[in-house]
Amino acid sequence: MPAAPSRTALRLKPRSTGTKAFLLAFVGFFLLGAAWSLAMPYDGSADEFRHVVRAYGVLDGQINVHDSHITVPKSLVPDGVADPDPQSCMRWKLDVTAACVASPAPGDEHRMVDTTSGAANYNPIYYAVTGWPIKLFPDYHGVIAARLLTCLLTSALLGGAVAVAARLARGRGPLVLGGVLLAVTPVAVNLTGAVNPAGPEIAAAVAVWTSLIAILMARDDSKWTLALFGVSAGVLAVLRELGIGWLLAALVVTAFGAGKDRLRELARRRPVQLWSAAVVIAAVVGAGWIMLSTQAGIPASGQSTNAIPHGMSLIVKELTHRVPMYTSGLVGLTSFGDVAVPLPLILIWFAAVGALLIAAARRAGWRALLQLAAIVAGGYLFLVAADLQAAAGGWWFSQGRYALPMLVGAPILAAFVLADRGLVAVPRQAAQMRWAAWILIPTQGVALWITMIRFQHAFHGRHPNLFFLFDQTSSVNPFSGAWTPPGSGVPAVLLGVAGIVALLTLVLRAARSGPISDVETVTIRERYIRIS
Repeated sequence: MPAAPSRTALRLKPRSTGTKAFLLAFVGFFLLGAAWSLAMPYDGSADEFRHVVRAYGVLDGQINVHDSHITVPKSLVPDGVADPDPQSCMRWKLDVTAACVASPAPGDEHRMVDTTSGAANYNPIYYAVTGWPIKLFPDYHGVIAARLLTCLLTSALLGGAVAVAARLARGRGPLVLGGVLLAVTPVAVNLTGAVNPAGPEIAAAVAVWTSLIAILMARDDSKWTLALFGVSAGVLAVLRELGIGWLLAALVVTAFGAGKDRLRELARRRPVQLWSAAVVIAAVVGAGWIMLSTQAGIPASGQSTNAIPHGMSLIVKELTHRVPMYTSGLVGLTSFGDVAVPLPLILIWFAAVGALLIAAARRAGWRALLQLAAIVAGGYLFLVAADLQAAAGGWWFSQGRYALPMLVGAPILAAFVLADRGLVAVPRQAAQMRWAAWILIPTQGVALWITMIRFQHAFHGRHPNLFFLFDQTSSVNPFSGAWTPPGSGVPAVLLGVAGIVALLTLVLRAARSGPISDVETVTIRERYIRIS
């Protein structure tokens, strides 16, 4: 009598399913990232000027810079843009449009000036890969080209994560895919359209968490899933100084949910050994650069402020003001963390994530509870500890996006354990995915629209209540303003709409997929009996 098929074989969709999901996700995320690339002015996203200067320096041979000084063309340092925040005409100033940034004068591409960059000692690998257009065309057009290269990198990583989630849907339902898409917040997509290694770092973390859960907990033996882990883990380890820590955290948390037999089985496999060796080499390279550049730890100086309390007042301020700001910054604060998505949409996003986490914590057992607690507590403890350390030096440090490479694991893991253990029926998962798709995916477009308004028309107050958006700005038209994207805002808006349509198509197709076999429609207990 032939051996019964394994549970893994019954519950993994064919490779074609993953390929189609990859293509839709890649196109959707690339179009959204390209929309952000065209919509934002120079230095319109977090620390972009600093990363542009670093990119030019790396391609110019100024790699190991210890004093933060880099020589670049004057065209990359127009009036209104600088490294220190107070010298920037629009950074943190929502009542000033992007028109305050001067255009380079003729010949500025050849006139070299000395400037500083807060990213001067970051690992050069990201800049060498994406920054060469800035070296060839040291102006705004070169910056846009470098942004688009960043979009390509992040979209490939996110597409890989979506492909793995789509293949895991068989017998589990589309909730796994929903967890991945919830992890890619508007803040993360905003960063994919900027010259900044933070966008690829978050995308790599999403791919690492998804592939690890598939390999260790879902027993996915696909060579493509293993390759996704190897590539994304290597990228995560070399991009930024905290990447190795995020990678180790993901490995520990997911391994805790895997059986010892599975870990021993994987350790004996030659492909796993080879990819693991590649990841270790990448981690060694990343750690070596940190030691060489003296980048480990929180910088000892920053933009100081007199508003930082001390003692118990500092703890109260951290818990009542800073922690809520981190939380909002995970989803709804774009640009420099100063442009807010309307509060109702942020609350809906958090309600969707919270529903996953609470349901998994209550129903999926103590092991899943500990895993989720480790992810959430680890992310927030890092933010609080880093902020308190910086506050001792007279400045604030943390923003919520800094911990996204850790926190993205929470919705992905919660969605997986709920679907894998049959705790949410497949028809109910499909219905919830459809409702969520029509609300949350268009939120990506709302974030883009409001950020365009900020740069083109500005807001009346420096910290407006964007719940009452129409009372805070002279116009909500993204096609006009004191500053507009090169040509007009039309291409950015059209690309954003096309990206939303592609992602909606992906989710709605996944939500309407019928079961491939009757095995998908039965409970976990019935499935185990049939296979045994």
